Amino acid sequence: MDIEQINGRVDGALKTNKRAESIVLGMATGIFLSGISALAIAYWQQNSYIGGGGVALNGMLYWPIREILKLRRDNLLLQVLPVIIAELPPADAAKEIKKLADHLRGKL
Repeated sequence: MDIEQINGRVDGALKTNKRAESIVLGMATGIFLSGISALAIAYWQQNSYIGGGGVALNGMLYWPIREILKLRRDNLLLQVLPVIIAELPPADAAKEIKKLADHLRGKL
């Protein structure tokens, strides 16, 4: 088992996750700013319907925040993987890699 190849793949996955996290953070920022703007306009116009829309928009932040937490948990698992693999015999290391791959795909 080549630890350099494993480290390379882990680094590639971490880089991809970092890019995905940046995209999701941008989306969350856009949702937040839209919701706050709608609330400010609702206050200025004294319109409760627009205010309700602003609250609903800010409620949409649930999904980006959940995705960010998932990405960070996956990054932690990926960072721990090389340490686990270096300490285990090849058969057990293969089982751990399979378990991690299943987890990252959402099977666990």
